Amino acid sequence: MQNAARKIEIAANIAIVIVACVAVLVLIRNYRASSSLPPSIKAGTRLALKNENWSASSKNVVLAVSTTCRFCTESAPFYRALVEQCRRDHVRTIAVLPQPLDQAEAYLKGEGVTVDEIRQTPLSEIEIAGTPTLMLVDNQGVVRNVWVGKLPEEREKEVLNRIGL
Repeated sequence: MQNAARKIEIAANIAIVIVACVAVLVLIRNYRASSSLPPSIKAGTRLALKNENWSASSKNVVLAVSTTCRFCTESAPFYRALVEQCRRDHVRTIAVLPQPLDQAEAYLKGEGVTVDEIRQTPLSEIEIAGTPTLMLVDNQGVVRNVWVGKLPEEREKEVLNRIGL
């Protein structure tokens, strides 16, 4: 009798382990499917920002951010300094956000980031996979450099050097 109970207990434990493994595999598969990001824009690509007149400036800094992105908010001090330097050196600055224009304007104003132009555009439409994304774009709309995420100080300096400030 005790031997039969032991066999049932072992079989139940094996079944639990199998069910747990299957559940983990399903969760991993679902996580990968839900977290797959669109392709991210690369240097050399033409930025497909509708109705944008790139020839207005030989250098354009495009800042793709979101009001819901904590890394965008944490990066705001660098963006304020970057925009001020761009303004002094006649480099046009454009902020692109997925939120409605009034929310985008309020967010940037609250962070003290005063760009030349604010655009509401779905980020996937311009091949932006995540925020924040910072791009240097030439007067033909071609992306020359891309930086993604909250940048450490040495990468911030790299941005300023590449922009030629």
